Amino acid sequence: MIDVHTHAFPERLMNAIYAWFRRDGWKIPYDGKQTEELFAEHRKQGIERFFVLLYAHKPGMARSLNDWLADLATVHPEVVPIGCVHQDDDVSAETEYCLGELGFAGMKLHCAVQRVSMDDPRLDPLYETLIAFNKPLIVHAGTAPRDYTGTVGVRFFARTMDRFPELRVQVAHFGLYETESFVRLAEQLPNVVFDTAAITPETLDHWPGPMGWPPAEQWVEWIERLPGRVLFGSDIPFLNGRTDVKAWVEGLPLSQQVKQEILDTNARRFWNLTDPPRS
Repeated sequence: MIDVHTHAFPERLMNAIYAWFRRDGWKIPYDGKQTEELFAEHRKQGIERFFVLLYAHKPGMARSLNDWLADLATVHPEVVPIGCVHQDDDVSAETEYCLGELGFAGMKLHCAVQRVSMDDPRLDPLYETLIAFNKPLIVHAGTAPRDYTGTVGVRFFARTMDRFPELRVQVAHFGLYETESFVRLAEQLPNVVFDTAAITPETLDHWPGPMGWPPAEQWVEWIERLPGRVLFGSDIPFLNGRTDVKAWVEGLPLSQQVKQEILDTNARRFWNLTDPPRS
């Protein structure tokens, strides 16, 4: 099994992030756990490879985070490292450093945390460099869990993909809460996939509108419109009140083949994961 969406940070920063979630009222089952403890949780849940996603909430911190992750991936070959860059850094240089010198698999952009819309021209060098290296972007572009910055939403994603249609993108959290609009766009963009990170009603329970959380049949319909393009992600450790996104995936009325594709095969294909981790 492959988890394409997890997080780890240096201890001091990780504690600050946990504190932010506590202030926001979240009940995180993994609260306080640091990198080695989290990696043990992944192994306990049967995860063979797990992507570690970084993000930089202010300029000047991306380089040290990326170097920290590179060292971590050397010690833990099961880690697939995903780099970060802040829009006020030298975006081109830092992205080239991550993808070239460090050999990272891709980059992460968190539009809410970074308070930047996806179509901000400061990010153009990020997309251009990713395209040049033929490596994907993982982006938190949706409005979940809440739009508290005004920098997230499908409209920003659409404008960006109009300009960079060849960009390979993994949309985090299945594009919540504008999933239908994201799926409709992705049907015209074959390089776009989605992950299931944090998709449980306990974690993302503010779905707008009178219908609330979509029924299982709606999730199946979205998945069937995107064959081979939904990837398992947990968002460990940043889950609210529930630890098992895998159980949610396995509980959907899908064939075992489709579930296996979501939990493993689709990630291998999209991310070109051909080599097993070194022992």
